[in-house]
Amino acid sequence: MPSSLRSPTGNAFAVLSVCSDVTVIGIPLRPLTGVDFPPKLALNRAYFSALEKAGATVLPIPIVQDVRQLRFHYELLDAIVFPGGADVEPRRYGAAPREDCHLSVAPELDEVELALASWALADDLPILAICRGIQLLNVACGGTLWQDVQVQGVTVQSHEESPRDRPVHDVDVTPGSLLARTVGSTQIKVNTIHHQAIRDVGGALQVSGRSPDGLIEGVELPGHRFVLGIQCHPEELRDKEAWAARLFAAVVAAGTEHRAARLRPAEAPR
Repeated sequence: MPSSLRSPTGNAFAVLSVCSDVTVIGIPLRPLTGVDFPPKLALNRAYFSALEKAGATVLPIPIVQDVRQLRFHYELLDAIVFPGGADVEPRRYGAAPREDCHLSVAPELDEVELALASWALADDLPILAICRGIQLLNVACGGTLWQDVQVQGVTVQSHEESPRDRPVHDVDVTPGSLLARTVGSTQIKVNTIHHQAIRDVGGALQVSGRSPDGLIEGVELPGHRFVLGIQCHPEELRDKEAWAARLFAAVVAAGTEHRAARLRPAEAPR
């Protein structure tokens, strides 16, 4: 690393403070295993494309065991996106796993993302939480999940519909909410690719969107700069639905504001 970019204090944010014209959005990668390839860390390209089109510089966050390395990546961020992925382990919200719900979990991913969520909430770092992300956010705030909405009788409707970029059902958005102000509407058409959902809402989170069958599709955290969770996959709709593009533009704008506040010199005491 050039000496001009090395932080003398070891603070990772100082590394990028010289690049004040970029907004860095972090997004955790997902662990992938298979019989035909060695273990990998990866993520669907649609997330990167949606954020880049909104003007972000996207920073992939690896799944690491060393909290100091994770913190280094975190300190570089102006905002964070928690994307879709594996089911959150039920033990994380005080439940036992149900065999009939056919869970697919990734304990190391939970460990990393819960740490990132805890830091981001404490620091008022802007958050956009998508699909698994909204569920992870809810658990981080003390909430619980339905392990499978159909198996547990929450709805008779399937919420796992393909193709990924096909709008399937409406979401009623609470008027005046952050979600409504962000997407510019009190009703949006969304895709649906999930079998779990929020059960008990965590802490100070407020519900701001529901599907016609009553599932929670949107949450937000009043009093914070930008904390928004959405159950659908807007990254797949970014080029089809104007509301989805507005969502990514909003988290990038919030990240830009957060970065500006961090770079602003502190006022001298009077």
